Amino acid sequence: MKPLKTISTHVLIIGAGPTGLTLANLLGQADVDTLIIDRKPGTVTEPRAVSIDDESLRTMQAVGLDDAVLRDVVPGYGVHYFTRPGGRCFGKVEPTGKLYGFPKRNAFRQPLFEGTLKTGLERFANLKARFNHELLEFNQDNHGVRALIRDADGELMEVNATYLVACDGGRSPVRKQLGVEMVGSSFSSRWLVVDTDQDDDPFWQTRVYCDARRPVVEVPGPHRTRRFEFLLKPDETDEQVLSDTPLQALLHPFKGNTPASIVRKTVYTFHARVAERWQVGRVFLAGDAAHLTPPYAGQGMNSGVRDAHNLAWKLIGVLKGKMAETALLSYESERRDHAWALIRLALNLGVVMAPATILRARLISSAFAVIGLLPPLRDYFLQMRFKPKPRFTKGLVLTEGNAGKLSCGHMFPQPMLTNAQGQESLLDDSIGPGFALIQYGDHSRQRIDELQHGFWSHLEAKRILILPEPVKTMPSMPDCTVLHDRQGLLKEILGDSNTFLLLRPDRYIAAIFDKAGETKAAESLQSLFGIAQARNRTAESSIAPVFP
Repeated sequence: MKPLKTISTHVLIIGAGPTGLTLANLLGQADVDTLIIDRKPGTVTEPRAVSIDDESLRTMQAVGLDDAVLRDVVPGYGVHYFTRPGGRCFGKVEPTGKLYGFPKRNAFRQPLFEGTLKTGLERFANLKARFNHELLEFNQDNHGVRALIRDADGELMEVNATYLVACDGGRSPVRKQLGVEMVGSSFSSRWLVVDTDQDDDPFWQTRVYCDARRPVVEVPGPHRTRRFEFLLKPDETDEQVLSDTPLQALLHPFKGNTPASIVRKTVYTFHARVAERWQVGRVFLAGDAAHLTPPYAGQGMNSGVRDAHNLAWKLIGVLKGKMAETALLSYESERRDHAWALIRLALNLGVVMAPATILRARLISSAFAVIGLLPPLRDYFLQMRFKPKPRFTKGLVLTEGNAGKLSCGHMFPQPMLTNAQGQESLLDDSIGPGFALIQYGDHSRQRIDELQHGFWSHLEAKRILILPEPVKTMPSMPDCTVLHDRQGLLKEILGDSNTFLLLRPDRYIAAIFDKAGETKAAESLQSLFGIAQARNRTAESSIAPVFP
């Protein structure tokens, strides 16, 4: 009998969709030995997700792929709400802010996005991707995970990994083998999704037709693409609506007699559910394997990207001896509540987009008319302030500490900053992929270069002083980057707080403190990160990578 081929790695990722590919790029960038497999022959070829938000683009920036991704994006689009096709526009959402460095809503095509992420994997020698490879089964113990995998030729191999991350979709075989159930809302509805190309409509905002007789969503995309989504009635079968004549009849109000170039047509059932557990031992669930989100808020894929960034820096910290393994328990506690908040947002938007009755549709349009007369409410909706902001109240963040409008657990803004040479760049470009100590304000009152606790060196935190006012000569601080907030974004948010902030690699604020509170903050974070336990472990896993 032919001996079983064996591969060893630190992290085994199942599923090479947006979540798995993002996670793989983050791990590869940190020199963590990673194997990602997918049973498909390659990345997807058909359009699926169509919206990428500012937080996901910030993650793309973290792995150096933002410019490549943005080449295939329609940036900064909004939503216009209509009573019916050809009817009155009764409401608009057109966000213009770039709090995190990018437009809040952006149209994209998933095949192009996944292709960019897949190409990004090629930058890292410690990262291997294997398509046409299927996970058959796995088991785990206190030392690692052993997975049995079948390759494209039907040959079996064993992969020994320190951790396994399941990014294998809503029907996740890994989740099923773990015996983890999906729980939550029983909401579901069937929608016909039609993707087209060669589109000549110049309108670049999403149109939502809140027609109780047939709710429709129309989403523009890059490179003359467009998506149409039609809510199906209970008595309509998939076969009926996917056939040519009914399909052309549905598209006629939008395309007229111009034939549509259809690249994909399918019927989806949308759910709002979350896995009851996201971690079982050394196995983690992420993306659709952990949560299923209705598309009304455009947050399904984006939630998966957040999962990847949250889990990646913690796996990196544990594998490199910077944190104890117990820190990984914070993954579910931090991500679950925010994922649920976005599911609830999607359900609420679904009530607006797909009113159940004509009366409800009229009430919704009337409510928007009233909102338009009240500037505070109008701006609340216009700028998408109804979207739940990321905020952790538990996990690897301190529970106390404020700086202006920010608290521990908030994501830190990303302004465009100027260096001593007058060159402008986004904040994260100065930070790099790791931790950062930030001071904003008057450095004569307390200096970031005087922070002495060894914890900051342990984290290899980069020190950055951001000046709110222009100065003739930038102060010289060894081992500290000095920048100027010329556009004043932070002034409105942080005011005159002049405190220190520790940013995690995913740009959430882990701690806010002043010089007098440095020791207390550092020791509290050491406890959260399990630094004492981590120091008792070797920095590297005993499992050595061996790739054929």
